[in-house]
This record gives sequence, C-alpha cells and structure tokens, in this order.
Amino acid sequence: MLAGSSAALGLTTLGLASLGTAPARARTTPALVPDEPFAAIPLGSPVTPPPAAEYVGMTFARPTTAPARVRFTSAGTASRWHAMGPSSHCPDSVPLGISTDLLRIPDGCTGIEVTHDDAAAGASAMTISGGVRPIANAGNTTDFLGLPVITRPGWGAETNLVESPWNRQYTAAQMITVHHSASAPWTTGPATVRAIYRYHAWMLGWGDVGYHLLIDPAGAVYAGRDTGSDSSPVFQPGTTNVVTAGHSYARNGGNIGICVVGDYETQRPSAAAQRSLVTVLAALCQHLGLDPVSRLTYIEPDFGSRHTVPAIAQHRDLNDTSCPGDGFTAIFGALRAVVPTRMASRRAASEDAAATDEQAAQALSPVEPANAAASGTAPAEIAPVELATGEAGPGATPGA
Repeated sequence: MLAGSSAALGLTTLGLASLGTAPARARTTPALVPDEPFAAIPLGSPVTPPPAAEYVGMTFARPTTAPARVRFTSAGTASRWHAMGPSSHCPDSVPLGISTDLLRIPDGCTGIEVTHDDAAAGASAMTISGGVRPIANAGNTTDFLGLPVITRPGWGAETNLVESPWNRQYTAAQMITVHHSASAPWTTGPATVRAIYRYHAWMLGWGDVGYHLLIDPAGAVYAGRDTGSDSSPVFQPGTTNVVTAGHSYARNGGNIGICVVGDYETQRPSAAAQRSLVTVLAALCQHLGLDPVSRLTYIEPDFGSRHTVPAIAQHRDLNDTSCPGDGFTAIFGALRAVVPTRMASRRAASEDAAATDEQAAQALSPVEPANAAASGTAPAEIAPVELATGEAGPGATPGA
C-alpha cells in the first residue's frame, strides 16, 4: 500500500504541506509487559515468530517512501518477498510514511525475515496477535440506523493499552470512503479487529483505531473510532457530526471511513461483506441526505482546500494508494450503483412500518385517531447483492 510522497499527494499545492509535521509517534523500542500480545522482531535475519503471532507490522523513525520486504519460511522453504510500503491509512496529525499496513503471517510459519533498504529510516518490526482473554460483553450490538453493529466492548477494545488517548474532534459529515485492511483476516472477525486496533492505538501511538466502521468476511459490522458513546458509532451522540478518524491522509475531517477486512488486490470481498457494505452505505446516505452516485466538493475542515470527489469514494480516489485493491475496484462501481435501490427499499420498509403502526394505534384509540399515530422505522432487510456467486450469505455474529 504505497502512500507516496507529499508531492505525489499534491499536499504542497493544496495548502496542506504542514500536515503531519509533528514528531513521529510510532513506537520503535516497545516496552511491554509479559502478557501483552506484541513482540519486537529484529531485521536482517530469519527469526521464529512467537506462538500467538498473527500479523507483522512496521514503523519507521523517519518518513520514508521505500517499502520494507518480508518473507516467511514454512516447511523449510522461504516464500517470495512481500513488499510493505508506507501507508496513507493514518491521521493527519502524524507524518506521512512512518508506518505500514499489517501483513498476515501464514499458517504453519516457522520463520520471519524482515529487511529494509533505507537504513536512515530506522525501521522496526513487530508481530501482533488479536487473541484476548474472555470478553465480558462479547458480541454486544447496538442499533445503528436500523442495523446491528458490534460495539467496541463487544469486540474487546482495550483502552487500558492506550497511554495517550486520541482527543475527539467532530466535523460535519461530507463523504464516505471505503478501504480494505490490505491483510487477510485471522480466525475470527473480532480477533482481526482487535489486532488492527492494537496496531493503530498502541504500536503506532494513535490512541485508537483509524476507521469508523469495519466489516468482516461474514458480514458482521464493527464500531471503530470512539465517538464518546458505545451506542452511537460514527457520529457525535445526538448529531450528524463525524468524529475525526485516521484512514485517508489529509482527507479525514468529515470523511466516514469504512474498512472491509481482507486483502482484495486480486480477489473480491465475500458476498456477505458486499451485502453488508451496500446496506451500511445506503443507511449512511439516507441518514445524511447524500446522493451515493454523485460527485461533490469536499472541503478539508482545517485548511479549507477543496477537492471534487465521489460521495462514496475509494481510498485510491483520495491518496496515492492501491486501496481497496484491484479486485475490489473491479466491482466497486457496480456495488455503488446498487446503493440507491437499497435506499429505496429502506424507505419503503420504513413507510410500511409507519403505516402498520398508525393502523394499530388507530384501532386501539378510535376516539382520537389524529393523535394516535405512532411512527417508527423497521430495520431494512438485507437483500443479496448479486455480484458474487457460490458464497454463503451473512450468518450469525462470529465468535470472539
């Protein structure tokens, strides 16, 4: 996921060159208590991964545009080298080019070798696990615009890991951006979300996860960036203002970031993930009054720069990156085109539910029918998106 240089992003001409000038906050010499699921790994020679290791991530003491390289050994045979480039999945407050996305460690791996050609960048590597002790509120959901979303306590967000909390800022919602995590999911959706959270919040020092919502291959939807209330994902409670996250460098304010978990450079998301994504996009667009197939002028809240972008964008529309992957991009236009139909279905379901409630209320209160009408919104049923075949639909909430 090469982010490119500031010049490639056009920051110097957009009045955003001062973004990311704060000192790097990524950890390069982590000090960990024994039971935390992190382990530093040296560069330059193969090492045996810890038993619980699921992902490898990298940070750089100084911004770099050079990708690191990682290869894995299994059954005595070394894999090809995997490039891990600096990522533009990051907050605006950190320098661009000081961290990578996570890379999944394959099953049966007996050795990891990491190297980086830019010695001056001060590269560090670490393995991360999404495993966790039992979660008291495992699987808890909240109603989000008529959809069940697994809460932060429900997937096991560990605020005790955070040394410097990410102060919340809220801005008016303007657009939506879709990402992939650029790494294969682990054993369960919650474990994968925890690994991403631990990487962003602790290893990179952000204080929280950079996405507003995450969708796993089973179609389960997870609350991401903390809004101040577990019952209000994405938005400041009681408003349509968006809590600022860190998913599209220099385009984060007012931009809702949705991460579809998986690596979609060569394949498409599961049918269940596609269905959930379209339904979430329809719910958000309906709630915000966005035309999902339009283009709009995005105004960066802090600097006032203006950019013409899709109302529902891919990350590659905003930064120099391949995200959400070529496989995802191949069907993205078709997915986006389905959103208006899903919005219409939601409106029809809402109107039918309101009419049913009104009829019931009038039957119970014949004396004052004008005051008896009750309003309500029924959850819209998720209809299949016919873009992938041979795949199972969304099932029960996956285990922790």
